[in-house]
Amino acid sequence: MKTNGKIQLFPLLRIAAFLAFGIFLGYEWRGLISQDIALACFVAAVVVILIFRRHDMLQGVAICFASLFLGAVIICRHLQQIGIPLPNGDVTYKGVVASVPQERGKVLRFDLWIVDGDSTVRRVKASLLKDTLTRQYLHLNVGDGLVATSKLERPAKFGRSSFDYPLYLRCHGFTATTLILPDFWKKTVVSLKRLSHLDRTKLAAMRFRQATLQRYFSNGLDDEEMAVAVAMALGDKSRITNDLRDVYSISGASHVLALSGLHLGIIYILLSLIVGSRRLGVVRELLIILGIWSYAVFTGLSPSVVRASVMITIYAVIGVMRRDRMSLNALALTAIIMLFANPLCLYDVGFQMSFLAVFFILVYYKPVYGLVSSSFLMRHPVLKWVWAMVVVSCCAQLGVAPLTAYYFGRFSCYFLLTNFVVIPLATVILYLAAAMMMASLWPSLLSWMAKVLSIVVGLQTAMVRWVSSLPEASIEGITINRVQLLLVYVIIMAFSVVAYYFTRGVRRRASF
Repeated sequence: MKTNGKIQLFPLLRIAAFLAFGIFLGYEWRGLISQDIALACFVAAVVVILIFRRHDMLQGVAICFASLFLGAVIICRHLQQIGIPLPNGDVTYKGVVASVPQERGKVLRFDLWIVDGDSTVRRVKASLLKDTLTRQYLHLNVGDGLVATSKLERPAKFGRSSFDYPLYLRCHGFTATTLILPDFWKKTVVSLKRLSHLDRTKLAAMRFRQATLQRYFSNGLDDEEMAVAVAMALGDKSRITNDLRDVYSISGASHVLALSGLHLGIIYILLSLIVGSRRLGVVRELLIILGIWSYAVFTGLSPSVVRASVMITIYAVIGVMRRDRMSLNALALTAIIMLFANPLCLYDVGFQMSFLAVFFILVYYKPVYGLVSSSFLMRHPVLKWVWAMVVVSCCAQLGVAPLTAYYFGRFSCYFLLTNFVVIPLATVILYLAAAMMMASLWPSLLSWMAKVLSIVVGLQTAMVRWVSSLPEASIEGITINRVQLLLVYVIIMAFSVVAYYFTRGVRRRASF
């Protein structure tokens, strides 16, 4: 295929970038850009594309602008949908508990899906003031219905904190918060007919996940081991203490606690081994995709898990079609799909880190890996594995380090050492967790596996604590703004382009 540059090999990458930029502009300038104006500009760009079909350059520019205005259209439409006015004063409604209730001081916090009543709000972050006399709140579980009376309020920022809590909630579909007093709620039977099929499936998955927690992971694990195992296997980080969270963050191991492409990759390998022969072709890939998405729903459909699931699905379809798997196009198509489904996920930290980590791995892995002779690596398999781990870790860290500094003000200095420890152990932990679910019919085997899992999780946490205790384990107190964050990525890209053309020139001179 003849192209006028490497960027032409990845047309979806440009579309995804301009679509994301259009969403950004539409949200940041939401008081200036209306849906009608954005739609008119999008239609005009499409007309230009159709008229100038034979002018490649002009058509390419028009496609970029069409993608930008389309991004503005979908974010404007999304903001209209979630911007429904809230009722004044107290309102009575029926809802269903959509997350495991967590005790936080004097309140019990959980996600509440309102299914009928005077309000049209569907998802609410609820805080239930605990009644220390009757203690009825202790009997509230995922899937329970309740009728309550409270005031629904728009989310507000936390004092002087830079964390944009309202935006965080909007990214995850929540449009209100509420405080429910002890005498103004009771459990009741609630019809779920107004919920979508996806929401009902997620609710059933959360119920099953809670039952799994109680049935399998309480067998022989202490609280800390339980918290880590549950976070890594099921995506539930509610049991992670602040101290343990800091230990993993300082050491650079936070990514093993948050379900991501690493976990889905391990699950994919496990499913491939279970399904077996490649001779099954389409059937084999369908079974693997079904297993991947079942796991994604089971763990709560976080942005990083959805990204990995969509990418695996795209790869599987391309593989069945026997087409070239152009990874950057697959990544871009994944971003386009997710942004259409929820344009505000662009502002989700997990979405940003997940895509940037994979993008930098796809762009930088091959040239950096090629710095060491392939013939030398083939003669030394252990060094080959070590070098591959070093390259992947450094590429991913290059992509997410600026974001980590921006959001958390921290840079983990020993991330490379940490990855050599936690990635092999994370693989063992996930395989043991899966084996425990399969061994539910043999209590003695289940108990033995729980003991092994306890040892492995304890070893991982001990190693992470050791790394976090090393001198200068992390650089703290980093403060950068949006402009500086953008400049960091521009500098990285500019340096990469210079290095690319410099090395290409060196190779050309060496060939003469």
